[in-house]
Amino acid sequence: MKKIIPLFFIICFFISCTNKIYDSSNWQNKRVTIDGKISEWSNPLRFYDQETGISYNISNDHYNLYFVCSISYEFLQTKILRSGLEFRIDTLGKKSFAVGFKYPIGNISVTELKPNNTQTKEGSIERPDRSAFKLKLLAEATEMQLVGFKPHLGKIISLTVPNKTGISAAINFDASGIMNYEAVIPFSTFYKDELTPSDSSTVFNFQIKVNPVPNSNNSSNNGGGMRGGGMRGGGMSGGGGMRGGGMGGGGMRGGGMRGGGMNGNRSGDYGGKSNQRNGNLAGTTKTTIKLKLACK
Repeated sequence: MKKIIPLFFIICFFISCTNKIYDSSNWQNKRVTIDGKISEWSNPLRFYDQETGISYNISNDHYNLYFVCSISYEFLQTKILRSGLEFRIDTLGKKSFAVGFKYPIGNISVTELKPNNTQTKEGSIERPDRSAFKLKLLAEATEMQLVGFKPHLGKIISLTVPNKTGISAAINFDASGIMNYEAVIPFSTFYKDELTPSDSSTVFNFQIKVNPVPNSNNSSNNGGGMRGGGMRGGGMSGGGGMRGGGMGGGGMRGGGMRGGGMNGNRSGDYGGKSNQRNGNLAGTTKTTIKLKLACK
């Protein structure tokens, strides 16, 4: 009898693991224009990671996977423009992340703006205006790096002209200074030509990653932890369709960067506590989440 009880708990443990329920990505039934203006998405965005301050959503239709995120922290905006943002996909749900793209590719040659040492009437040191610096970096972000996609697609694609891959990304700043980031990836470039109802049980592992800025003077390097996405309250209206990656400068509303967000499905391990929101250019910023594909 004593041997039966432990065996019973072991069986229950494995059953609970195999029947783990994941949130589903949103079904996209509304046309998305990849221009960094996120009016097609519900606001605030569905997921919010408290450690990194990244608000984001992932959706799909039968043919495409869509990714959107909003960043309000100025240091992280600059970090993305200088070292690039990677959106990585693990089709097996095992954290291998064999497929992914990096946009921007990154520009480390641009000199960082230095604070002005002159003092204001109140006696505080005047902060530099980074708007022109960020726009310069954005103007130079004209290419995307591909990893793990079908070989004929190549490793570098240009976003200044329409490309045959169907993969595209764009960044824009809204009137409040929030950075909005959009991307589209056809399933045919790494998975299959078209989703079927059976794909609704398929779990993908996703990662959003921003690497350290090379030669950063910031000595803090405590950003190695991996954190999963907490679910926000709003759902999203969807839409299929895609367009080449424009990079306009106009403003639309941002993705909502409010405080906590509800703790929804979290995947990935907690490493050391990140200090990303406090200006850590030397650390790695990343968050992961597992989602079932949506299918109708």
